[in-house]
Amino acid sequence: MSDYTVLRAQDAPEYTGGSPNPFFGYGRPMGAEQLAFNVRVLAPGASHVAPGEDPTRGHSHNTIEEIYFVIDGTLDVKLGDDVVTLHKRDAVLIPADTPRSARNTSSLPVAVSKPSVPAM
Repeated sequence: MSDYTVLRAQDAPEYTGGSPNPFFGYGRPMGAEQLAFNVRVLAPGASHVAPGEDPTRGHSHNTIEEIYFVIDGTLDVKLGDDVVTLHKRDAVLIPADTPRSARNTSSLPVAVSKPSVPAM
């Protein structure tokens, strides 16, 4: 059986350029055609935002639905006007066009997996 791809943690590209809040990509480097799979690690007090974006505004994707899955720690996720607190192994499915932002308000780092696919 040879139709699979393994990407070791130490080989996953880190897209923030050495930020204290790394963003690791797995799907694209492994050759995935539709599935994006990323892992974000946020230090206490850090927000998940694109570089230069306002952490209070958040972002949305027109054609992509995402799941935020907390691997370890606690994460506050703002979805539209609602705020949901996710704990270890909790998840939220976020439809396309839903404004979202995430912040680590705890005193410990949080690791979040963020798989996403084009919305149907």
